[in-house]
Amino acid sequence: MSLSVPLILQPLIILFLGAVLVPLVDVVGKRVNAEKLKDFFAVAIFALALYKLYTLYLEVAAEGYVEFTIPGFGPPFGSALRVDALSSFMSMLFCGVGLLVAIYSIRYMEEDTGLDKYYALLLAMVAGMVGVAFAWDFLTLFVFWETMAVSGYVLVGFRKYRWEPVEAGFKYLIMSTFGSILMFYGVSFLYGMTGTLNFTYMAETLLSQNNPYLYLVICMIVAGFGVTAAMVPFHTWLPDAHPAAPSGISAMLSGVVIKAGVYGMYRSVFTFFNPAFYNYGAVLMIFGVLTLTVANLMALLQRDIKRLFAYSSIVNIGYIITAAGIAAYALTTYYASSPILATSVAVFALAGGLFHVFNHAIGKGLLFLCSGCFLHEAKTRDLTILEGIGKRMPWTGVSLSIGLLALAGVPPLNGFWSKLFIILAGLSIPQDGYMVIITAILILNAIFSAAYYLWVMQRIMLKSPTERVAKVHEAPFSMVLPIALLASICVVVGAFPGPVLGLADTAAKSLLSFIIGG
Repeated sequence: MSLSVPLILQPLIILFLGAVLVPLVDVVGKRVNAEKLKDFFAVAIFALALYKLYTLYLEVAAEGYVEFTIPGFGPPFGSALRVDALSSFMSMLFCGVGLLVAIYSIRYMEEDTGLDKYYALLLAMVAGMVGVAFAWDFLTLFVFWETMAVSGYVLVGFRKYRWEPVEAGFKYLIMSTFGSILMFYGVSFLYGMTGTLNFTYMAETLLSQNNPYLYLVICMIVAGFGVTAAMVPFHTWLPDAHPAAPSGISAMLSGVVIKAGVYGMYRSVFTFFNPAFYNYGAVLMIFGVLTLTVANLMALLQRDIKRLFAYSSIVNIGYIITAAGIAAYALTTYYASSPILATSVAVFALAGGLFHVFNHAIGKGLLFLCSGCFLHEAKTRDLTILEGIGKRMPWTGVSLSIGLLALAGVPPLNGFWSKLFIILAGLSIPQDGYMVIITAILILNAIFSAAYYLWVMQRIMLKSPTERVAKVHEAPFSMVLPIALLASICVVVGAFPGPVLGLADTAAKSLLSFIIGG
């Protein structure tokens, strides 16, 4: 057995073992009069897992990918894990945001009870997401997917003494379960056609086929993952879940959980369905711009700051899905006549989409943690009451402003670059009227969303404090620290986008390797 085998398992073992041990650590903490022991233990587990993921990333960078199969139960029928550049990119993002949320929760959740269960569920949810990124067959992916999903349902409804979280958690449960059933019903068709659930064997069988019935499978898989990704029209659970969940969990939902849906969608369509045979890029772009437009219009109607940010998350999912559509459309339209052009546009679009996955995770995590600071101090989510609170909470207010400007696409912050790359990818397809229309809609929506981001900033930072917020003070240090770090990342990545863009570009090439080689 090679040294890489334990390395690929270590992050998962650490996270799952940490989830199991948190209640025991809580018991020990109470006996030695150290109530915060479980909090610091959870933070340490996340930090250790992130370090192991970084170590694994270095191995992947050197070798191309790392695989693990159970001896005697390997492909094409057994379970398999495989970590490539895309898996490393996503898993480090999942765990990194989880670490910052755990630090934030030390003070934000201190008045709640059952925090040993809260941290256990948070660790299990991140372990499930990391497992989804590592899975190399649909059975293994399903096990990790349900681990992530069940933990998420419970965390949304964690404050079960209030009706709002219970209702939102139940709605999330029903819709996500429907998505999972739809997705794996589609997978059952693939299994019937290929006789395997392993990604490599399935891809080798399907990429040379041109079966029109597979369009139905593509629809089921995209819709199934689209529920978790909050793609319109499957988005309605997200605006209810965000206001109801603790703010740290809202940051997880928008920052990384919906990105697990994006990962599943990206991995499935570009691994199994070669755009040279299946023209689904145009439909993906339609769903992308529909998601953008509907969520932008709905965001204008919101007075609840967390609900507004929830619709903003759906908007950004629209950019990411449109990027996938541009890549697939380029490969469909031009690969036969000009493979170099088609490949370069596809890689550029997917790199822009994955870069936006990172930027939105950082920016939206920042916004939800900031809104949690406001809620913690002012006890309200109403924007009309929160007017001027940035003057009373300057660290939180400035961090919120950076996040708003970043997601608005204001240069030179990080969100500007990823939106620009997606738009440029659309413009890179020559003399195509369809792409001109799609790109124009992208640009108009970008301007539209920037307007209400600036509107929120104006109300929070420039207006005179209302009577309630005039009495508030800055949030505790352990809550301000994560948002200051996230704001700093927005600035640093905006000023020096090269390293993260390089990771996204490598991840995009890894994703397309079954189609374009490599």
